Amino acid sequence: MLPIYDGITVLRRIRKQSDVPIIMLTAKDSTSDISSALDQGLDDYITKPFDIEVLFARIR
Repeated sequence: MLPIYDGITVLRRIRKQSDVPIIMLTAKDSTSDISSALDQGLDDYITKPFDIEVLFARIR
């Protein structure tokens, strides 16, 4: 739900240049959205609403 590109497009662009770990924080929670993002190189997927302590644990 980004203004110009969707999250998958941003993920692809980052992956072309870097292997930096990426956690996607999103309102989209369908199985197809999650599996598609993970298949394209996403490291972790968190849906809203989320617990901040869980986010911190995943970052660690």
